[in-house]
Amino acid sequence: MEMPQPTAAHHRLEKLVGRWSGEERIHPSPFDPAGGIAVARAENRLALDGFAVVQDYEQERNGKISFRGHGVLRWEAHQQCYEMY
Repeated sequence: MEMPQPTAAHHRLEKLVGRWSGEERIHPSPFDPAGGIAVARAENRLALDGFAVVQDYEQERNGKISFRGHGVLRWEAHQQCYEMY
């Protein structure tokens, strides 16, 4: 049996691969009533033979890491849309 191959829609995800950083605004919430400005950093890499991009994310405020997370970005062929988890 031949393995499935990424489509043109999957290849568009490659534009997200790399290291990204920038300023972001944190809106007030129960977790941070004051809100404010943070520095966001993301490192994105291809995964699953080109079918997805995996992201490592961190947020820095006042010189300290205040949040870390992971994301998965993929093409959902049945609904014809990109998804982020």
